[in-house]
Amino acid sequence: MLSKKLVTIHIPNTYEIERRYILSVMFGEFLGLDIQVQLSERQDTRIFIDSDHRELLIADKLFATPQNQWLKPASLPKQPLQVWNLDTTRLSATTVNSEIPIIYGNNPSDPDFFYSCEDQIYLGLDIFGSAFFMLTRYEEVVKQERDQHDRFPATASLAYQENFLDRPIINEYLEILWACIKKLWPRLQRKSRQFKTYISHDVDEPFRYAFLGIGRLAKHCGGDMLKRRTPLKALKNAVCWYQVKEGKVEADPCNTFDLIMDLSEEHNLKSAFYFITDHSAGSIDGSYNINHPLIRQLLRRIHQRGHEIGLHTSYNTYRDPLQTKKEFEILKQACTEEGIQQERWGGRQHYLRWETPTTFQNWANAGLDYDTTLSFADVAGFRCGVCYEFPTFNLKKRQPLKLTEYPLIVMECTVIDQRYMNLGLEDDGALQTMATYKQRCQRFNGDFTLLWHNSRLIDRRELTLYNEIISL
Repeated sequence: MLSKKLVTIHIPNTYEIERRYILSVMFGEFLGLDIQVQLSERQDTRIFIDSDHRELLIADKLFATPQNQWLKPASLPKQPLQVWNLDTTRLSATTVNSEIPIIYGNNPSDPDFFYSCEDQIYLGLDIFGSAFFMLTRYEEVVKQERDQHDRFPATASLAYQENFLDRPIINEYLEILWACIKKLWPRLQRKSRQFKTYISHDVDEPFRYAFLGIGRLAKHCGGDMLKRRTPLKALKNAVCWYQVKEGKVEADPCNTFDLIMDLSEEHNLKSAFYFITDHSAGSIDGSYNINHPLIRQLLRRIHQRGHEIGLHTSYNTYRDPLQTKKEFEILKQACTEEGIQQERWGGRQHYLRWETPTTFQNWANAGLDYDTTLSFADVAGFRCGVCYEFPTFNLKKRQPLKLTEYPLIVMECTVIDQRYMNLGLEDDGALQTMATYKQRCQRFNGDFTLLWHNSRLIDRRELTLYNEIISL
C-alpha cells in the first residue's frame, strides 16, 4: 500500500546534521512518515518515492549559507520579508490566512516560485531551513538584544517584527508541504493528531501566610493602613494569617490547588504544578522549602489526584548546568520519599529566563524529559512558530537532544499585566487574545499550552477568565 512506502529525500551535501534533524522532525515527528535521507550534488531538496516518477522539489536557502556566515547576522532572513499569496495556487492547505511570509526562500514574485504539473512540483519556499530557524531559536544565538532579566525579548524577534508571532507559521509551512505531497501522492497518509490543552502552574508562592513571620505581617499591615489607607484589608490579612498559623491552611488565599484540580477534572484536563526546590538568587526564588511538611503534603495531594508534579528551576539556573541538575535531584528525592513516581519529568524556567542553546543542554544533561518555557515574557504567541511538541537541538554543538519542547503559548501575566501586553481585566481584550491563540492551535490539531500561576487565582476576575479559557 502506498501509505507505507518509504519517502526518499535527496539533500545537498552541506549541514548534513542540521538537515537530518529538521527532516526527521517535519516528516517523522509531525507527519509520521518514514524517510531515508541521501546526500546528493544538488541545490534543492528532492522528495520522491522509489519506483515512482513523481517528485517534489523544495528551495534551499538557509543551509546554503557559507560556513563563515553561519550563526552570524549575514545568515538571518532579509527584512522586510516577502509575502506569497497562496491563493495564486490550487493548493488546498490549512493556514491562518493566505498571505504567507517567506522566512527563507526565493522571490515569490518570480513566475517560477511555484510550479505544478502532474508529476512534479517545485516550491520556492525553503520550508526546512525556515523550520530549523524557528524551532532551534537560531536568531537568539545571533542577536544580542536582552531585557532586564537577560531574556531575549519578543520585540527583537523576526516573528514580532514581521507580524506573525500570533501565527504558528511552521504549522502553516507544514500544511503547505503536505498539500504538495498529497497532490503528487494522494494515497499517502499522515499521522493523525488531536487538539490538546496543557495547563501548568508555576508555584512561586504556594501560600501567602504559612511561611510569613509576624514581623513581615506587621510591615504589610502597616503599609495597608498608612500607605494604601485600606484598614479593612489590613484586618482581613491579620485574621487570615492567624487562621493559617493555627493550622487552617485552607484559609490561605494562595492555596488554590484543590480549586485548580477541581476545574481541570471538570474539563477532563490534567494540571502540572512546577515547584521551586532551591534558591540560587535569594528571595526572587520564593520563600518556601520543598521539604516543609506543608509542601510535602501538597505534593502528595497533587499526585493522589492524578495531576503532575514538575520542576520550576530557580532564577540563576538558565546558564548553570550543575544547579539545574541539583534542583532536579532535590525534586526527585522529595517525590521518592513521598512515594511519588511519574513516567516523565518536566517543567519551566523561573521568569522564563532562557539562553539558547545553553538551557536546552542544561535540561537534557539533568535528565529532564521536557521543557515548556519557550514563550516570550513580553508578548504571547508562537515563539517557536509551532504548536506541536518537538525534539530539541543544540545549535552550537550541532546535535539533537533527548529533550522535548512543549512551546508555551500563553502566560497569563504576559497578556494581562501593564508591564507587558497590558490588556487588563476590565473588558474582554485578554479573553479574545487568549481565545484566538487557542483557536489557532485547534485549527492545526496542535497543543494549547497555558501557564497560570496558582497565586493569581485569588483574583475573582482572573479566576473567571481562567475558567472561560479552559472551557473553550
